[in-house]
Amino acid sequence: MKKSRKWTGFVICLAFLFAASVIFIEKTYSTGGTTAPAPGTSAVTITKPQSKPLCCIAGEYKVHHKDTPSKTCPTPGEGDSIMVINQDKGCGSKIWGTVKNLKDGSTQNFEGTVKQREKCCYIEGIMKKPAAATGAPGETTKFWGLLCKNGKWAGKGNYTSTRPGVTCNGTWEMSQM
Repeated sequence: MKKSRKWTGFVICLAFLFAASVIFIEKTYSTGGTTAPAPGTSAVTITKPQSKPLCCIAGEYKVHHKDTPSKTCPTPGEGDSIMVINQDKGCGSKIWGTVKNLKDGSTQNFEGTVKQREKCCYIEGIMKKPAAATGAPGETTKFWGLLCKNGKWAGKGNYTSTRPGVTCNGTWEMSQM
């Protein structure tokens, strides 16, 4: 009986020491703290891995686009618009919104994605303008590029706009308002 009490006490002490060391290590890791060094050794600092900044790009942007003259783009143009970007909760990868042409007031809807690319965010999307009742053909525009944050989001990219018999490629620049 005396021997079993000693073993029971020994096992309880070991369990307590194990639990205390697990709690100490977890607390040290979770706070990015420094463990106490053993005599004659240096301290070891444990740091949490840094998460990448999110691509929280939702907002209103001023956009300027310019077609690149080519054989497939007989009347290259350029213009300004306002783009309103909406985004999934928690700065998710899905984006959508509207692009309002400042020249004629027409509005197009778009949808796309955003994903982190180093210190910036890569966006891509598509806009579809249905054929008008007046007989004007429908148009599809695919866009892509990078937005970087320096106080506010700003960036540059490319697009391809297609309607029957006409394909115009071009560049765009945008900045958050």
